[in-house]
Amino acid sequence: MESQEKKYDFTQVPAGWKFCFNSKCPMHEECLRFQAALEMPEDREWGTAVFPTSLKNGQCKFFRKDEKVQLATGFLTTDPTLNNMFVKLRQRLTTYLGGNGTYYLYRNGKKWLSPTQQEDIRKIFRKAGYRGEVIFRDQKVDYYFL
Repeated sequence: MESQEKKYDFTQVPAGWKFCFNSKCPMHEECLRFQAALEMPEDREWGTAVFPTSLKNGQCKFFRKDEKVQLATGFLTTDPTLNNMFVKLRQRLTTYLGGNGTYYLYRNGKKWLSPTQQEDIRKIFRKAGYRGEVIFRDQKVDYYFL
């Protein structure tokens, strides 16, 4: 029997990721949580899971579409006009991203921003008065496990 190639690099699945094992869910074939659980290493014995009770009226608030998305990291540009608004921007970005530690992880390319986070960051820049393009240092297309 041929071995099936893994769809995911399981090392990318973060600690605390909520897996789903509800094969009766109408969305399980398109759900990243369910599909990732199918490829869980055999030696994994415990973890965090989404309970079947989260499925209400055919919808699950934990549903994550099983698709690759455009991720980005490193969001500050070298535009000199940013110097005047940097304090205001940094405060807003730090608050949005959840604190100084996570702010630096995203800024320095250690964590990847989802498409929604990228758009929210563009809005923060615009709200602070920046009219240029927000440039992300690195981009990749991959599954978003956060």
